[in-house]
Amino acid sequence: MGERNNATGNPVDVGVRSFNELFDAADWPLAVDTYQRGFVWGDDKVAQLIEDLVAYQRQPAPKPPYYMGTVLLHRNAEKQKRYVIDGQQRLTALCVLYHSLHDELPPQCALRYSPASARLIRVAARQFRRATTRLDTTLLENVVFTVVQVDHADLAFTFFDTQNNRGVPLHATDLLKAYHLRAVTGETTAQQESLQRQCAKRWEQLQNSAPVMSHEQALVQTMFTRFLWRARRWTGKRAIEGDHDALLHEFQLQSLQADGAHNTVPLYQARSNRRALSLTLAEDGHGALQLSEISLSPHAADLPFAIRQPIHRGLGFFLYADKYAAMLRRLMQDETAERDVLRFRDVHRRLVRKNSLFLEEIFLLAALFYTDQFGSERLWEFSLWLEHALGAVRVEKQQVRQESAQKFFRDAPVMNLLDVIAGAFRPDQVIDNLKSQRYDSYRSEKIDMDKSGVQTTYKQAVLNYYGQPSDRGLAAKSKWVAQRLSEG
Repeated sequence: MGERNNATGNPVDVGVRSFNELFDAADWPLAVDTYQRGFVWGDDKVAQLIEDLVAYQRQPAPKPPYYMGTVLLHRNAEKQKRYVIDGQQRLTALCVLYHSLHDELPPQCALRYSPASARLIRVAARQFRRATTRLDTTLLENVVFTVVQVDHADLAFTFFDTQNNRGVPLHATDLLKAYHLRAVTGETTAQQESLQRQCAKRWEQLQNSAPVMSHEQALVQTMFTRFLWRARRWTGKRAIEGDHDALLHEFQLQSLQADGAHNTVPLYQARSNRRALSLTLAEDGHGALQLSEISLSPHAADLPFAIRQPIHRGLGFFLYADKYAAMLRRLMQDETAERDVLRFRDVHRRLVRKNSLFLEEIFLLAALFYTDQFGSERLWEFSLWLEHALGAVRVEKQQVRQESAQKFFRDAPVMNLLDVIAGAFRPDQVIDNLKSQRYDSYRSEKIDMDKSGVQTTYKQAVLNYYGQPSDRGLAAKSKWVAQRLSEG
Protein backbone atom coordinates (compact mmCIF):
# COMPACT_ATOMS: atom_id res chain seq x y z
CA MET A 1 0.00 0.00 0.00
CA GLY A 2 1.45 3.38 -0.98
CA GLU A 3 1.43 6.30 1.42
CA ARG A 4 1.43 10.03 0.82
CA ASN A 5 4.65 11.71 1.85
CA ASN A 6 3.27 14.98 3.12
CA ALA A 7 6.40 15.79 5.09
CA THR A 8 8.40 16.19 1.89
CA GLY A 9 5.51 17.44 -0.20
CA ASN A 10 5.77 14.45 -2.52
CA PRO A 11 3.12 15.06 -5.23
CA VAL A 12 2.94 11.39 -6.28
CA ASP A 13 1.42 8.50 -4.35
CA VAL A 14 1.72 4.97 -5.76
CA GLY A 15 0.24 1.88 -4.17
CA VAL A 16 -1.73 -1.30 -4.69
CA ARG A 17 -5.37 -1.00 -3.62
CA SER A 18 -8.44 -3.16 -3.94
CA PHE A 19 -11.56 -1.82 -5.62
CA ASN A 20 -13.28 -1.54 -2.24
CA GLU A 21 -10.32 0.30 -0.67
CA LEU A 22 -10.32 2.76 -3.55
CA PHE A 23 -13.76 3.91 -2.36
CA ASP A 24 -14.10 2.92 1.32
CA ALA A 25 -10.82 4.48 2.47
CA ALA A 26 -11.18 7.63 0.37
CA ASP A 27 -11.39 11.13 1.79
CA TRP A 28 -12.69 12.66 -1.47
CA PRO A 29 -15.21 11.35 -4.04
CA LEU A 30 -14.05 9.67 -7.23
CA ALA A 31 -15.25 11.64 -10.25
CA VAL A 32 -14.87 12.06 -14.03
CA ASP A 33 -13.98 15.52 -15.33
CA THR A 34 -16.01 17.15 -18.09
CA TYR A 35 -13.33 16.73 -20.79
CA GLN A 36 -13.27 12.92 -20.45
CA ARG A 37 -15.06 10.76 -23.01
CA GLY A 38 -18.10 8.83 -21.88
CA PHE A 39 -18.51 5.17 -21.04
CA VAL A 40 -17.96 3.18 -24.26
CA TRP A 41 -17.80 -0.49 -23.26
CA GLY A 42 -20.08 -2.68 -25.34
CA ASP A 43 -21.61 -6.11 -24.74
CA ASP A 44 -18.41 -7.99 -25.63
CA LYS A 45 -16.26 -6.12 -23.12
CA VAL A 46 -18.72 -6.57 -20.29
CA ALA A 47 -19.27 -10.24 -21.14
CA GLN A 48 -15.52 -10.88 -21.18
CA LEU A 49 -15.11 -9.24 -17.76
CA ILE A 50 -17.93 -11.38 -16.34
CA GLU A 51 -16.42 -14.60 -17.70
CA ASP A 52 -12.96 -13.67 -16.40
CA LEU A 53 -14.36 -12.97 -12.93
CA VAL A 54 -16.34 -16.21 -12.91
CA ALA A 55 -13.22 -18.15 -13.93
CA TYR A 56 -11.24 -16.39 -11.21
CA GLN A 57 -13.79 -17.37 -8.54
CA ARG A 58 -13.53 -21.03 -9.54
CA GLN A 59 -9.83 -21.17 -8.69
CA PRO A 60 -9.01 -23.13 -5.54
CA ALA A 61 -8.01 -21.17 -2.46
CA PRO A 62 -5.65 -19.60 -1.72
CA LYS A 63 -5.55 -17.61 -4.95
CA PRO A 64 -3.77 -14.39 -5.93
CA PRO A 65 -5.74 -11.14 -6.24
CA TYR A 66 -7.45 -10.37 -9.54
CA TYR A 67 -5.18 -7.64 -10.94
CA MET A 68 -6.72 -5.06 -13.32
CA GLY A 69 -3.76 -2.87 -14.18
CA THR A 70 -2.97 0.77 -13.42
CA VAL A 71 -5.39 3.55 -12.47
CA LEU A 72 -4.24 7.18 -12.63
CA LEU A 73 -6.00 9.78 -10.42
CA HIS A 74 -5.65 13.55 -10.04
CA ARG A 75 -6.35 14.77 -6.50
CA ASN A 76 -7.92 18.21 -7.03
CA ALA A 77 -7.63 20.05 -3.69
CA GLU A 78 -9.68 23.00 -4.89
CA LYS A 79 -12.71 20.87 -5.79
CA GLN A 80 -11.90 18.16 -3.23
CA LYS A 81 -12.38 15.38 -5.75
CA ARG A 82 -10.23 12.61 -7.23
CA TYR A 83 -10.56 12.80 -10.99
CA VAL A 84 -9.92 9.66 -13.04
CA ILE A 85 -7.31 10.35 -15.72
CA ASP A 86 -6.79 6.74 -16.84
CA GLY A 87 -8.87 3.67 -15.91
CA GLN A 88 -12.28 5.24 -16.26
CA GLN A 89 -13.85 2.43 -18.31
CA ARG A 90 -12.75 -0.33 -15.93
CA LEU A 91 -13.81 1.60 -12.81
CA THR A 92 -17.21 2.47 -14.28
CA ALA A 93 -17.90 -1.14 -15.24
CA LEU A 94 -16.96 -2.32 -11.73
CA CYS A 95 -19.15 0.34 -10.13
CA VAL A 96 -22.07 -0.97 -12.20
CA LEU A 97 -21.20 -4.49 -11.04
CA TYR A 98 -21.05 -3.27 -7.42
CA HIS A 99 -24.51 -1.76 -7.81
CA SER A 100 -25.83 -5.06 -9.23
CA LEU A 101 -24.44 -6.96 -6.24
CA HIS A 102 -25.38 -4.49 -3.47
CA ASP A 103 -28.26 -2.37 -4.88
CA GLU A 104 -26.23 0.79 -4.30
CA LEU A 105 -23.12 2.51 -5.63
CA PRO A 106 -19.82 2.34 -3.73
CA PRO A 107 -19.27 5.08 -1.13
CA GLN A 108 -17.56 8.20 -2.50
CA CYS A 109 -18.59 7.32 -6.08
CA ALA A 110 -19.39 10.55 -7.95
CA LEU A 111 -19.09 9.28 -11.53
CA ARG A 112 -21.57 11.13 -13.77
CA TYR A 113 -22.20 10.55 -17.48
CA SER A 114 -24.12 11.86 -20.50
CA PRO A 115 -27.40 10.28 -21.71
CA ALA A 116 -25.46 8.41 -24.44
CA SER A 117 -23.20 6.82 -21.84
CA ALA A 118 -26.19 6.13 -19.59
CA ARG A 119 -27.71 3.91 -22.28
CA LEU A 120 -24.59 1.75 -22.42
CA ILE A 121 -24.45 1.65 -18.62
CA ARG A 122 -28.04 0.37 -18.48
CA VAL A 123 -27.13 -2.37 -20.97
CA ALA A 124 -24.09 -3.30 -18.87
CA ALA A 125 -26.23 -3.32 -15.73
CA ARG A 126 -28.61 -5.84 -17.30
CA GLN A 127 -25.69 -8.11 -18.17
CA PHE A 128 -24.28 -7.88 -14.65
CA ARG A 129 -27.66 -8.54 -13.03
CA ARG A 130 -28.05 -11.73 -15.07
CA ALA A 131 -24.60 -12.81 -13.81
CA THR A 132 -25.08 -12.05 -10.10
CA THR A 133 -26.00 -15.66 -9.34
CA ARG A 134 -22.51 -16.64 -10.50
CA LEU A 135 -20.63 -13.84 -8.72
CA ASP A 136 -19.92 -13.62 -4.99
CA THR A 137 -20.78 -10.39 -3.18
CA THR A 138 -17.25 -10.26 -1.71
CA LEU A 139 -15.61 -10.56 -5.13
CA LEU A 140 -14.57 -6.89 -5.43
CA GLU A 141 -12.46 -7.16 -2.28
CA ASN A 142 -10.04 -9.23 -4.37
CA VAL A 143 -9.99 -6.98 -7.46
CA VAL A 144 -6.84 -4.83 -7.18
CA PHE A 145 -5.13 -2.01 -9.08
CA THR A 146 -1.85 -0.19 -9.04
CA VAL A 147 -3.15 3.27 -8.11
CA VAL A 148 -1.10 6.34 -9.05
CA GLN A 149 -2.36 9.57 -7.46
CA VAL A 150 -0.89 12.97 -8.32
CA ASP A 151 -1.61 16.41 -6.89
CA HIS A 152 -1.07 18.58 -9.97
CA ALA A 153 -2.99 18.47 -13.26
CA ASP A 154 0.14 18.98 -15.39
CA LEU A 155 1.85 16.07 -13.66
CA ALA A 156 -1.26 13.95 -14.20
CA PHE A 157 -1.16 14.53 -17.93
CA THR A 158 2.59 13.90 -18.04
CA PHE A 159 1.91 10.44 -16.61
CA PHE A 160 -1.02 9.96 -19.00
CA ASP A 161 0.96 10.98 -22.10
CA THR A 162 3.91 8.82 -21.08
CA GLN A 163 1.62 5.80 -20.90
CA ASN A 164 -0.48 6.36 -24.00
CA ASN A 165 2.20 7.71 -26.36
CA ARG A 166 3.99 4.38 -26.23
CA GLY A 167 1.44 2.83 -28.55
CA VAL A 168 -0.29 0.71 -25.88
CA PRO A 169 -1.52 1.62 -22.39
CA LEU A 170 0.88 0.73 -19.61
CA HIS A 171 -1.45 -1.89 -18.15
CA ALA A 172 -1.78 -4.07 -21.28
CA THR A 173 1.07 -6.44 -20.42
CA ASP A 174 0.04 -6.33 -16.76
CA LEU A 175 -3.39 -7.64 -17.77
CA LEU A 176 -1.79 -10.42 -19.82
CA LYS A 177 0.36 -11.41 -16.87
CA ALA A 178 -2.62 -11.51 -14.52
CA TYR A 179 -4.79 -13.45 -16.96
CA HIS A 180 -2.22 -16.15 -17.66
CA LEU A 181 -1.16 -16.48 -14.03
CA ARG A 182 -4.79 -17.27 -13.24
CA ALA A 183 -4.76 -19.87 -16.03
CA VAL A 184 -1.82 -21.78 -14.51
CA THR A 185 -3.25 -24.84 -12.76
CA GLY A 186 -1.92 -27.95 -11.04
CA GLU A 187 -2.94 -31.39 -9.89
CA THR A 188 -2.67 -30.11 -6.31
CA THR A 189 -2.68 -26.68 -4.70
CA ALA A 190 1.04 -27.07 -3.95
CA GLN A 191 1.82 -27.86 -7.60
CA GLN A 192 -0.29 -24.95 -8.82
CA GLU A 193 1.41 -22.49 -6.47
CA SER A 194 4.84 -23.81 -7.49
CA LEU A 195 4.08 -23.36 -11.19
CA GLN A 196 2.62 -19.89 -10.61
CA ARG A 197 5.75 -18.86 -8.69
CA GLN A 198 7.95 -20.08 -11.54
CA CYS A 199 5.88 -18.16 -14.11
CA ALA A 200 5.83 -15.01 -11.97
CA LYS A 201 9.61 -15.23 -11.58
CA ARG A 202 10.09 -15.58 -15.35
CA TRP A 203 7.87 -12.52 -15.91
CA GLU A 204 9.72 -10.49 -13.28
CA GLN A 205 12.99 -11.25 -15.08
CA LEU A 206 11.43 -9.99 -18.32
CA GLN A 207 10.29 -6.79 -16.64
CA ASN A 208 13.79 -6.21 -15.24
CA SER A 209 15.56 -6.92 -18.54
CA ALA A 210 17.41 -4.06 -20.22
CA PRO A 211 15.64 -2.72 -23.35
CA VAL A 212 17.03 -3.72 -26.75
CA MET A 213 15.81 -0.59 -28.52
CA SER A 214 17.29 2.89 -28.39
CA HIS A 215 14.25 4.36 -26.59
CA GLU A 216 13.11 4.03 -23.01
CA GLN A 217 10.37 1.38 -23.24
CA ALA A 218 10.93 -1.77 -21.15
CA LEU A 219 11.79 -5.01 -22.95
CA VAL A 220 8.54 -6.81 -22.09
CA GLN A 221 6.39 -4.00 -23.56
CA THR A 222 8.58 -3.55 -26.64
CA MET A 223 8.62 -7.29 -27.26
CA PHE A 224 4.83 -7.59 -27.37
CA THR A 225 3.94 -4.28 -29.08
CA ARG A 226 6.78 -3.92 -31.59
CA PHE A 227 7.84 -7.50 -32.29
CA LEU A 228 5.57 -10.41 -31.35
CA TRP A 229 2.22 -8.85 -32.29
CA ARG A 230 3.62 -7.60 -35.61
CA ALA A 231 5.36 -10.92 -36.35
CA ARG A 232 2.10 -12.79 -35.86
CA ARG A 233 -0.36 -10.36 -37.47
CA TRP A 234 1.54 -8.62 -40.28
CA THR A 235 0.76 -10.99 -43.14
CA GLY A 236 0.16 -10.32 -46.81
CA LYS A 237 -0.88 -6.70 -47.29
CA ARG A 238 -2.01 -6.33 -43.68
CA ALA A 239 0.40 -4.21 -41.66
CA ILE A 240 -1.70 -2.20 -39.20
CA GLU A 241 -0.56 -1.31 -35.69
CA GLY A 242 -1.90 -3.23 -32.73
CA ASP A 243 -3.53 -1.23 -29.94
CA HIS A 244 -4.39 -2.25 -26.37
CA ASP A 245 -7.44 -4.27 -27.39
CA ALA A 246 -5.61 -5.97 -30.26
CA LEU A 247 -2.89 -7.15 -27.88
CA LEU A 248 -5.41 -8.61 -25.47
CA HIS A 249 -7.29 -10.27 -28.32
CA GLU A 250 -4.16 -11.91 -29.74
CA PHE A 251 -2.42 -13.00 -26.55
CA GLN A 252 -5.42 -13.52 -24.27
CA LEU A 253 -8.71 -14.17 -26.07
CA GLN A 254 -7.08 -16.16 -28.87
CA SER A 255 -5.03 -18.31 -26.50
CA LEU A 256 -5.99 -21.98 -26.27
CA GLN A 257 -6.71 -24.25 -23.33
CA ALA A 258 -3.99 -26.91 -23.27
CA ASP A 259 -5.06 -30.53 -22.93
CA GLY A 260 -3.21 -33.16 -20.94
CA ALA A 261 -1.11 -32.74 -17.83
CA HIS A 262 -1.08 -29.37 -16.14
CA ASN A 263 2.68 -28.92 -16.58
CA THR A 264 2.72 -29.98 -20.24
CA VAL A 265 2.65 -27.54 -23.18
CA PRO A 266 1.76 -28.67 -26.74
CA LEU A 267 4.50 -28.10 -29.36
CA TYR A 268 4.32 -27.47 -33.09
CA GLN A 269 6.64 -28.35 -35.93
CA ALA A 270 9.27 -25.67 -36.48
CA ARG A 271 12.98 -25.23 -37.10
CA SER A 272 13.59 -25.52 -33.37
CA ASN A 273 11.44 -28.66 -33.12
CA ARG A 274 12.28 -31.16 -35.84
CA ARG A 275 13.58 -34.60 -35.01
CA ALA A 276 14.46 -35.67 -38.54
CA LEU A 277 17.78 -34.34 -39.85
CA SER A 278 17.89 -36.15 -43.21
CA LEU A 279 16.22 -38.88 -45.30
CA THR A 280 18.14 -41.81 -46.81
CA LEU A 281 16.62 -43.70 -49.74
CA ALA A 282 17.50 -47.41 -49.78
CA GLU A 283 18.04 -49.43 -52.96
CA ASP A 284 14.71 -51.18 -52.54
CA GLY A 285 12.85 -47.86 -52.51
CA HIS A 286 12.31 -47.69 -48.76
CA GLY A 287 13.20 -44.51 -46.96
CA ALA A 288 14.84 -44.11 -43.56
CA LEU A 289 14.99 -41.03 -41.39
CA GLN A 290 18.08 -40.13 -39.40
CA LEU A 291 16.78 -38.72 -36.15
CA SER A 292 18.49 -36.26 -33.87
CA GLU A 293 18.92 -36.95 -30.20
CA ILE A 294 16.08 -35.38 -28.24
CA SER A 295 17.63 -32.91 -25.83
CA LEU A 296 16.74 -29.45 -24.59
CA SER A 297 19.10 -26.68 -23.58
CA PRO A 298 18.33 -24.95 -20.28
CA HIS A 299 18.52 -21.62 -22.14
CA ALA A 300 15.04 -20.16 -22.74
CA ALA A 301 15.98 -19.10 -26.29
CA ASP A 302 16.18 -22.80 -27.23
CA LEU A 303 12.63 -23.65 -26.18
CA PRO A 304 10.98 -25.43 -29.14
CA PHE A 305 8.34 -22.84 -30.01
CA ALA A 306 7.55 -21.07 -33.30
CA ILE A 307 6.77 -17.35 -33.38
CA ARG A 308 3.41 -17.74 -35.18
CA GLN A 309 2.26 -20.87 -33.37
CA PRO A 310 -0.93 -20.95 -31.29
CA ILE A 311 -0.40 -19.76 -27.72
CA HIS A 312 -1.68 -21.88 -24.86
CA ARG A 313 -2.96 -20.26 -21.70
CA GLY A 314 -0.99 -20.16 -18.50
CA LEU A 315 2.35 -21.94 -18.58
CA GLY A 316 2.51 -21.95 -22.39
CA PHE A 317 2.17 -18.14 -22.52
CA PHE A 318 4.97 -17.54 -20.02
CA LEU A 319 7.35 -19.98 -21.73
CA TYR A 320 6.54 -18.40 -25.12
CA ALA A 321 7.27 -14.90 -23.79
CA ASP A 322 10.43 -16.13 -22.07
CA LYS A 323 11.74 -17.71 -25.28
CA TYR A 324 11.45 -14.58 -27.43
CA ALA A 325 12.79 -12.25 -24.76
CA ALA A 326 15.80 -14.58 -24.45
CA MET A 327 16.16 -14.66 -28.24
CA LEU A 328 16.24 -10.85 -28.36
CA ARG A 329 18.87 -10.79 -25.62
CA ARG A 330 20.92 -13.48 -27.40
CA LEU A 331 20.69 -11.46 -30.60
CA MET A 332 21.55 -8.09 -29.05
CA GLN A 333 23.11 -8.35 -25.59
CA ASP A 334 24.41 -11.73 -24.39
CA GLU A 335 28.12 -12.45 -24.47
CA THR A 336 28.90 -14.51 -27.55
CA ALA A 337 31.74 -15.69 -29.76
CA GLU A 338 29.46 -16.34 -32.76
CA ARG A 339 30.93 -14.39 -35.63
CA ASP A 340 27.64 -13.83 -37.45
CA VAL A 341 25.95 -12.46 -34.32
CA LEU A 342 28.84 -10.08 -33.64
CA ARG A 343 28.77 -8.86 -37.24
CA PHE A 344 25.00 -8.48 -37.05
CA ARG A 345 25.41 -6.25 -33.99
CA ASP A 346 28.04 -4.23 -35.84
CA VAL A 347 25.58 -3.60 -38.71
CA HIS A 348 22.95 -2.57 -36.17
CA ARG A 349 25.31 -0.23 -34.31
CA ARG A 350 27.04 1.40 -37.28
CA LEU A 351 24.24 1.55 -39.83
CA VAL A 352 20.77 0.84 -38.44
CA ARG A 353 21.16 3.07 -35.38
CA LYS A 354 22.07 5.92 -37.75
CA ASN A 355 18.71 5.49 -39.47
CA SER A 356 15.12 6.03 -38.26
CA LEU A 357 13.84 4.58 -34.98
CA PHE A 358 10.86 3.16 -36.88
CA LEU A 359 13.18 1.41 -39.35
CA GLU A 360 15.29 0.12 -36.46
CA GLU A 361 12.16 -1.56 -35.11
CA ILE A 362 11.54 -3.17 -38.49
CA PHE A 363 15.15 -4.36 -38.69
CA LEU A 364 14.95 -6.09 -35.29
CA LEU A 365 11.48 -7.49 -36.00
CA ALA A 366 12.64 -9.14 -39.23
CA ALA A 367 15.88 -10.32 -37.59
CA LEU A 368 13.96 -11.94 -34.72
CA PHE A 369 11.70 -13.70 -37.22
CA TYR A 370 14.73 -14.81 -39.27
CA THR A 371 16.66 -16.23 -36.31
CA ASP A 372 13.52 -18.03 -35.15
CA GLN A 373 13.55 -19.81 -38.52
CA PHE A 374 17.28 -20.26 -39.21
CA GLY A 375 19.23 -19.44 -36.06
CA SER A 376 22.40 -17.45 -36.80
CA GLU A 377 23.01 -19.18 -40.16
CA ARG A 378 24.03 -16.46 -42.67
CA LEU A 379 22.69 -13.84 -40.25
CA TRP A 380 25.30 -11.26 -41.21
CA GLU A 381 24.47 -11.61 -44.91
CA PHE A 382 20.76 -11.31 -44.16
CA SER A 383 21.35 -8.20 -42.00
CA LEU A 384 23.34 -6.42 -44.73
CA TRP A 385 20.71 -6.99 -47.41
CA LEU A 386 17.91 -6.10 -45.00
CA GLU A 387 19.73 -2.91 -44.02
CA HIS A 388 20.18 -2.17 -47.74
CA ALA A 389 16.40 -2.45 -48.24
CA LEU A 390 15.60 -0.26 -45.22
CA GLY A 391 18.27 2.28 -46.14
CA ALA A 392 16.50 2.86 -49.45
CA VAL A 393 13.53 4.17 -47.46
CA ARG A 394 15.73 6.66 -45.60
CA VAL A 395 17.49 7.82 -48.79
CA GLU A 396 14.11 8.48 -50.40
CA LYS A 397 12.50 10.24 -47.43
CA GLN A 398 13.71 13.13 -45.30
CA GLN A 399 11.07 12.16 -42.74
CA VAL A 400 10.41 8.49 -42.03
CA ARG A 401 7.11 8.06 -40.24
CA GLN A 402 5.64 5.00 -38.62
CA GLU A 403 3.47 4.47 -41.71
CA SER A 404 6.59 4.37 -43.91
CA ALA A 405 7.90 1.42 -41.94
CA GLN A 406 4.55 -0.36 -42.22
CA LYS A 407 4.57 0.14 -46.00
CA PHE A 408 7.87 -1.73 -46.17
CA PHE A 409 5.91 -4.92 -45.47
CA ARG A 410 2.49 -4.01 -46.80
CA ASP A 411 3.57 -2.69 -50.20
CA ALA A 412 6.39 -5.14 -50.95
CA PRO A 413 6.44 -5.81 -54.73
CA VAL A 414 6.45 -9.60 -54.35
CA MET A 415 5.60 -10.76 -50.81
CA ASN A 416 5.58 -9.44 -47.28
CA LEU A 417 9.10 -10.20 -45.99
CA LEU A 418 7.73 -11.85 -42.84
CA ASP A 419 5.70 -14.22 -45.01
CA VAL A 420 8.80 -14.91 -47.11
CA ILE A 421 10.74 -15.88 -43.98
CA ALA A 422 7.88 -17.98 -42.62
CA GLY A 423 7.61 -19.95 -45.88
CA ALA A 424 11.35 -20.34 -46.54
CA PHE A 425 13.23 -23.60 -46.07
CA ARG A 426 16.71 -22.11 -46.58
CA PRO A 427 18.27 -18.72 -45.77
CA ASP A 428 19.11 -18.07 -49.44
CA GLN A 429 15.37 -17.95 -50.25
CA VAL A 430 15.02 -14.95 -47.93
CA ILE A 431 18.28 -13.28 -48.95
CA ASP A 432 17.53 -13.72 -52.68
CA ASN A 433 14.14 -12.06 -52.12
CA LEU A 434 15.86 -8.98 -50.66
CA LYS A 435 18.55 -8.91 -53.36
CA SER A 436 16.06 -9.24 -56.22
CA GLN A 437 14.12 -6.07 -55.45
CA ARG A 438 14.83 -2.72 -57.10
CA TYR A 439 15.86 0.14 -54.86
CA ASP A 440 15.72 3.09 -57.26
CA SER A 441 16.24 5.70 -54.53
CA TYR A 442 19.95 4.81 -54.36
CA ARG A 443 20.42 5.52 -58.07
CA SER A 444 18.65 8.89 -57.87
CA GLU A 445 20.20 9.88 -54.51
CA LYS A 446 21.40 13.50 -54.31
CA ILE A 447 22.07 13.99 -50.58
CA ASP A 448 24.16 17.12 -50.00
CA MET A 449 26.98 16.15 -47.62
CA ASP A 450 27.63 19.82 -46.81
CA LYS A 451 24.26 20.06 -45.09
CA SER A 452 23.48 18.51 -41.73
CA GLY A 453 20.46 16.26 -41.32
CA VAL A 454 19.28 12.70 -40.83
CA GLN A 455 19.91 11.70 -44.44
CA THR A 456 23.44 13.08 -44.34
CA THR A 457 24.15 11.22 -41.09
CA TYR A 458 22.93 7.98 -42.60
CA LYS A 459 24.82 8.40 -45.88
CA GLN A 460 28.08 9.13 -44.04
CA ALA A 461 27.58 6.01 -41.92
CA VAL A 462 27.15 3.91 -45.09
CA LEU A 463 30.26 5.39 -46.71
CA ASN A 464 32.28 4.78 -43.54
CA TYR A 465 31.08 1.18 -43.18
CA TYR A 466 31.97 0.28 -46.76
CA GLY A 467 35.22 2.26 -46.82
CA GLN A 468 34.10 4.75 -49.48
CA PRO A 469 35.17 8.41 -49.83
CA SER A 470 32.72 11.06 -48.64
CA ASP A 471 32.14 12.42 -52.16
CA ARG A 472 30.74 9.15 -53.50
CA GLY A 473 27.07 8.63 -54.30
CA LEU A 474 25.15 5.57 -53.18
CA ALA A 475 24.19 4.22 -56.62
CA ALA A 476 26.69 1.34 -56.27
CA LYS A 477 25.72 0.36 -52.72
CA SER A 478 24.43 -3.11 -53.70
CA LYS A 479 27.85 -3.84 -55.22
CA TRP A 480 29.54 -2.71 -52.00
CA VAL A 481 27.35 -5.12 -50.04
CA ALA A 482 28.26 -8.03 -52.35
CA GLN A 483 31.96 -7.14 -52.22
CA ARG A 484 31.96 -6.87 -48.43
CA LEU A 485 30.35 -10.28 -48.16
CA SER A 486 32.82 -11.84 -50.61
CA GLU A 487 35.73 -10.55 -48.55
CA GLY A 488 34.32 -12.30 -45.46
